[in-house]
Order: sequence, then structure tokens, then C-alpha cells
Amino acid sequence: MNAPVNGELGLRARPSVELRRYAITTGVVALWMSIGWALGLSGNAYLLMGIPLLLLFQRFIARRPILEVWFAHVGRFALPWWGWLIAAAFMVQPIYDLITWKSPGVAVQLWLICAALGAIPLAWALATCTREQWRQLGLCLLTAGVAGILTLVISYLARPHSTLTAAARILEGLRSFVLYLPVCFMIEEVFFRGGLDSYLARGGTRSPWLSAFYLSALWGWWHLPTVTLQSENRAAQLAVLIVALPLVHCPVGALLSIFWRRSGLLLVPVCAHAFIDAVRNALQ
Repeated sequence: MNAPVNGELGLRARPSVELRRYAITTGVVALWMSIGWALGLSGNAYLLMGIPLLLLFQRFIARRPILEVWFAHVGRFALPWWGWLIAAAFMVQPIYDLITWKSPGVAVQLWLICAALGAIPLAWALATCTREQWRQLGLCLLTAGVAGILTLVISYLARPHSTLTAAARILEGLRSFVLYLPVCFMIEEVFFRGGLDSYLARGGTRSPWLSAFYLSALWGWWHLPTVTLQSENRAAQLAVLIVALPLVHCPVGALLSIFWRRSGLLLVPVCAHAFIDAVRNALQ
């Protein structure tokens, strides 16, 4: 069995160090949100802002190699020839969309480029994934994945939805999954699990589940700049979101963090996250 990432079973960080990490993690997320609000960024532009922020965070705050946001126990990059074929296969959909999409806008174009580039670390993860890490991936899907999908199904049943056929929904879900798998290696999941969670739990944490739930609450609130509020009762809507977003994201996000720490491979939480988002798109 792989050693737990971030020293969960080893020495624990001093309380003062751990509190400082909580404060810094909170500040980083607040900074990202402030930029989103101040610049009025679109959803895709807001996501992309995480790339330079992660590079700066990993270099100057975490002070760890950038490759560790994908592999906790990183070795030398070595992708076999068949791994490059896997990467090329996952590049097909984003490159096709990039070429054929009419007037997608700069943010969407950059998002698709990220999806194409993310196929390389995705292929590397698939090529190096051990039997134990595959087991952790399956458990992550069965727990975090099921929790996320149950929430989506309840939402689907409670609201009006499109009249797409089952076949069209399945195709949309598959297309989304193929796109979200590589892009999560470049945006959102890589930031919250690969970057922030690794920093928050490095050296061990006094309360692993508390740290996982706290980061997941931040993840929920991080979505606020992407939400469009109605003109009436904006304060009430915002208050509801402040309560609702952590309630929705904590059960899933905490499990994603725990399985990232146990496996040391970003592929594990990425698969569950991509699967949930793909089902969400299929149900729209």
C-alpha cells in the first residue's frame, strides 16, 4: 500500500503552523474570488485565473515543485510511447472543438487549450497508476461520485428540464467526461486538491476530516463569483448561497481530499469530479 500523502499518519504540524496554513489557504481563495468579482470575469475566465495563481502559490507559498500538484510522490517524467497515444486520444475532442466552434471567445479557446495540454499529465497518471491507486479511484467514485450524483438527481427531479432523448444525454455525458478529465489537471481540481489541500495537510494535520471539510467549504464559496443573482432580493439570495454552497460541496469535496491524500495521485479525485460534472451536463 502506498504511504499516505502529506504525512497523515506521521508527525503532525504544530498548531501554530497549522493555523497559519488555514489562514493562508483562506486568503488565497478570497483573493481569487476578489479578482473574479473585481474584473467581472466569465465562468471560464474565472477558472483560468487559477492557473497563474497556482503557479505563484506553489512557487512562493508552498515552495514545492509544480509536478507535486499531480503526483504527491513525483519521479522523473517518463511517458512510454503508448502513453503518448493516450494523450493524443484525449487531445482529439478539445482540438476538434477548438477548430470547429464558431466564435467561442478567448476564454473558451484557452479552456480548450488547457484541456488539450492536460491530456499529457492525465496520460502520465494513467501510465503510472498502481493497483492500490486504482482501488482508491474506485472507492472515490463509489463514495464522492455517488454523493455528487445523488445531489444532481434530486435537483433534476425537482426542476423542469430539457426534452433531450436518453441517447443525446448519454452522448453529452461522454463528451463532457472526455473533456473534463484532462482539463481538471489544469484548472479547479488541481488547484483545490493538488495545491491547497496538499499545503493545508502537509506534515500531518490534527483533524484530517476537519481540514478536508474546511477546504471543501472554501471550494463551495469559491463558486460565488460565477453565480448570477436576480435583481430582486439579492441579499437574501446571497445569504441562501452562502449556506447552501458548502452544504452541497462539503460531502463531495471532503471525500475528494481524503482520497487524494491516500492515493497521492490527482487522477483519483479528478475522475470522480469529472464524472459528476459529466452527469450534471447530461441531466441539463
